Amino acid sequence: MPGITLRMARPEDAGGMLAVYAPYVEHSTASWEYEAPSLAEFSGRLREHLDTGFPWLLAEKDGAVRGYDWDAEVTVYLSAAAHRRHAATALYTALLALLRRQGYVNCFALITRPNPASAAFHERMGFAEAARLPHAGYKDGRWLGLSYYQLTLQPLPAVPVPPVPLSALGAAETERSLRDAAALCRPAPEVL
Repeated sequence: MPGITLRMARPEDAGGMLAVYAPYVEHSTASWEYEAPSLAEFSGRLREHLDTGFPWLLAEKDGAVRGYDWDAEVTVYLSAAAHRRHAATALYTALLALLRRQGYVNCFALITRPNPASAAFHERMGFAEAARLPHAGYKDGRWLGLSYYQLTLQPLPAVPVPPVPLSALGAAETERSLRDAAALCRPAPEVL
């Protein structure tokens, strides 16, 4: 996906981010919400995360949001145009680097079961299944399981200290982390 940029989400990105997320609510079991949130609700979620100092990243190409993820409970949602281009790998690579720099020790991903593609992706990223809850949710006329995947970001400290806010990290190093991770994206096939 040449030309993809990873950057920190801004409040004005809420509409584009909601356009990526809504199909996961409306047409899949990846999200257990039954209705996509309104723009006002989603904007509030974004503002709350940003105001508390958590990283909320997005992938952008040609000015369009292609995917995003956030804090120590990590999730990636991609637009259809970003699938199979390593955008999720790039987002997680950048996010995990930032979380490590902030001082987080663990991160968790919750995966609806069955979802073998997501489970395999998280395992490739170094996560391990820590717990499996059968029949934990119901959507689209069926019972769904839930798996908790865990990734230890750094050794357990004897005396943990609170993570530093994202704003306390150096902007230049943060931007470099985003650029380096964006380089992991692969181009879309040429249309003849």
